[in-house]
Amino acid sequence: MKVTFLIPPVLDGTYDVDRTSGCNYNAYFLPLLPMLYSATLLKDKAERVAILDFPANKKTKQELREFIARDDSDIYVFYTVFLCQETDMLVREMIRQARPAAYFIFSGPQPTFAPEVFLDKDDTFVVRGEPEFVTQDLITALNTKSGLGKVLGISYHDGQKAVHNPPAPFIADLDELPIPDRTLLDHRPYYNPKLRAVPHTAAMASRGCFGRCTFCVPTSLDYARELEHRKYSGKKPAPRMHSAKRVIEEFRSIAALGFKSVSVLDDEFLWDDKRTVEICQGIKDLKLEWSCLCRPDKISDTVAKAMKEAGCAYVDLGTESFDDEVLKAIKKDMLAEDTDRAVEILRRHSIQVELNVLFGATPVETEATIKKTLRHLYKLNVDYVLFSIANPFPGTEFYAAAKKEGWMYYGDYVAADPAKNAIISYPHLSKKKLEYYVSYAYVSYYLHPRYLFRQLLQVKGPRDFMQKLSTAFKFFRKTFFTKK
Repeated sequence: MKVTFLIPPVLDGTYDVDRTSGCNYNAYFLPLLPMLYSATLLKDKAERVAILDFPANKKTKQELREFIARDDSDIYVFYTVFLCQETDMLVREMIRQARPAAYFIFSGPQPTFAPEVFLDKDDTFVVRGEPEFVTQDLITALNTKSGLGKVLGISYHDGQKAVHNPPAPFIADLDELPIPDRTLLDHRPYYNPKLRAVPHTAAMASRGCFGRCTFCVPTSLDYARELEHRKYSGKKPAPRMHSAKRVIEEFRSIAALGFKSVSVLDDEFLWDDKRTVEICQGIKDLKLEWSCLCRPDKISDTVAKAMKEAGCAYVDLGTESFDDEVLKAIKKDMLAEDTDRAVEILRRHSIQVELNVLFGATPVETEATIKKTLRHLYKLNVDYVLFSIANPFPGTEFYAAAKKEGWMYYGDYVAADPAKNAIISYPHLSKKKLEYYVSYAYVSYYLHPRYLFRQLLQVKGPRDFMQKLSTAFKFFRKTFFTKK
């Protein structure tokens, strides 16, 4: 079997979807790890395995057509989030016209949430939840033309109706997964503008999060995992971690391949001080620059010191709000002062800080609480802030409440860019007001002379300057000068 993992370009002239996070649009590109894991498992079992990332490589719709016309793959694998569902299904139709005998596999959170939407013919299969081992088992069954009924975690069309096999067990020991073979991807298009060293890659050291946040859409891989588990158990799945030894081994593999920086994409990187310190001690001699995401209340002086010595350049903190009543309402299980403390610790160790701030995740939010958060942010003056409007994604507690209470502006979830578009509207905090405040927040924060001057002082050469400028231009053009 010849297998192609395909990330198509946009077909409608809008912006490329961030399939890693699953809930917004790209200003820059990172390797799509769920695909890379699955391709690594298959590389010695299939006749040919390829990953084609059209958007990252700036390839056009016409180049996609030319590829389809000459390609001879037997199976095409898509990793689909809600924002790119339409694109991926249109590309499937394009391939069907050229290769009527081909099979199609859809994995990711959207196929997991609504498999029937994709199952129009017998040539299509959905891999639900964690995709790696299930995709491997499915392709083996397709190759032997038998045993589909025994492949756990898949849905398919049997000629008359959709069939949903029982769920596959979650990967209990993540160390069973191979270290992703990063040579399967040309990494030149990938970078993180907040990390200066290149070439750049991404990694994951765990899956899941212990948090209870009502609005939370985790990374798309964790979201697919959670949607599948909730569907059959009604509960959030337990987090899983790679061992410290395995994380160190993967970082050493990354360094040996010549990479200079790494975006660690876990929803929560800091599980306990002992594990984090062990990882940091194991990688500090590699001279890699890296970043991670974590909750403010998990930052300690011990951890920050170890991370800095190991090359951590910045930490992305899930803050959401600086109003304690808002934090309580969204079940954040922390206080605003936890962010203040985390920022102070990280600054003490010269680690840059990005804060994630969310507007409108609860009707407790008001114009006054938004203004309070903005005033606090101006005072903190951190390195980066990501402002978003809370969108009620299917499967979240926020979605259920929004449907029940009638907060959905369009009646249900629709594709929207949370950096500029609201799909909720409260009686006291309208869609229009939410969109105004997120736009105002970006302009007032990032175009403030004090912020611009500090960023210029931090530039480390022409390449760093151009990457920052390019990312900023793409983001502001997407946010303020496009309708969708």
